[in-house]
Amino acid sequence: MRDLLTTPMETIEADLAAFHAAVSKSPVFTTSDEPDATVYWSHLPLAACNVIATARIASADVPTRVPELLEPFRQRGLPFQWVTTPETTTPALEATLAQAGLTPHQAPAMHVNLEHPIDPLTPEHVYIDVAWPDHTEPAAATIFAGLGLSASASASHLGFLDTLDPADHQFFVARSMFTGEPQGAGSSHRRDGSVMFGNVTTLAQARGRGIEHALTGTMMNRARETGAGTATVIGTDSTYQALVALGFRTGFELVTWGWTPED
Repeated sequence: MRDLLTTPMETIEADLAAFHAAVSKSPVFTTSDEPDATVYWSHLPLAACNVIATARIASADVPTRVPELLEPFRQRGLPFQWVTTPETTTPALEATLAQAGLTPHQAPAMHVNLEHPIDPLTPEHVYIDVAWPDHTEPAAATIFAGLGLSASASASHLGFLDTLDPADHQFFVARSMFTGEPQGAGSSHRRDGSVMFGNVTTLAQARGRGIEHALTGTMMNRARETGAGTATVIGTDSTYQALVALGFRTGFELVTWGWTPED
């Protein structure tokens, strides 16, 4: 009899699909009802806000379908990305995206079981605050700043996090005990018994102090306390070592195909 427990790879795939589906429904984004992909975009010059994801396209349809999905993004002239996973990529898709001028970037898609509480090792003079519903602007501003977006450019999207259901989406801010100013932020997105952590960010002036570890560890403990059994995350160069130290292991390499107007 087949083991009914999902594998880490399946859990990551499902968490990521649920994350993109939830984001696409936010009123700060525009979306199109595509039968084979999750598609959403904004006016921000940020690839993470202009996305094609969870696309399931048969190899025979790739030559015609991929250009159909790409063309509206090219016409808008803003950076965008096509997110692929082992379940949503094929050699035909990869070849077509490369020929279209998109550039691949790999990142570890990671997973951990939330069996025991852990010490987040919060740095001295820092505390982790939960951004409550209707007051998530500090978390959004910090995440956008960590992605390199100016305050003026992101101003119209600072209410974005408030549009997500607070029952399934929580946001955490690392603050200075002296000034109360944000030092970093992260988000937690619930899907049944699993959570996906997104956009764990430390501001430039606070890097090198272990804030990524503290934020992620705090979110792990909160997820475990509220009944989650697993956590998933997409690692970055700045967060990978902290994630490994917290017990995360790579399930697969996520490949994001990016395009910028210069391409």
